[in-house]
Amino acid sequence: MIKGLIREATLAVQAKSGVTTGLIVWLVIAALAALTAFSFFCVAGYVWLTREFGPVFGALVAAGFFLLVTAIAALTALLVRRAAKRRAVLERAAHAHAGSWLLDPKLLSSVVQLGRTLGWQRLVPFALLGILAAQWARESRDHDKREGGK
Repeated sequence: MIKGLIREATLAVQAKSGVTTGLIVWLVIAALAALTAFSFFCVAGYVWLTREFGPVFGALVAAGFFLLVTAIAALTALLVRRAAKRRAVLERAAHAHAGSWLLDPKLLSSVVQLGRTLGWQRLVPFALLGILAAQWARESRDHDKREGGK
């Protein structure tokens, strides 16, 4: 039974993303080939630079190129991080101002239907337990925020 569930989950992931073991193997091979080609291009560039400018200046030019690439990558990473933080703050603010999920018409109609089916006398204790659990989760979250902020 577990194997069937695992197989079903694997097929669902493959259907949505197209990821298979063969794809991963070929992507690893392509990455290794690209890394090898990059290494050969670096060596060839260094040899050419040493012929043009001499060994010391050739090494300095190659190092300067990689230092420039590093600086551009670091700057881009900082900009992406800042944008992600800004987007997360805006999304949290929008989520905080969004309407309560408790007022969702589908949920309310389901609760009314459940109340009619089971009887309101049986449903009230479950609703009170749900409210208590939600309040406990909220207090726990607020406590964690206060502890993390110190």
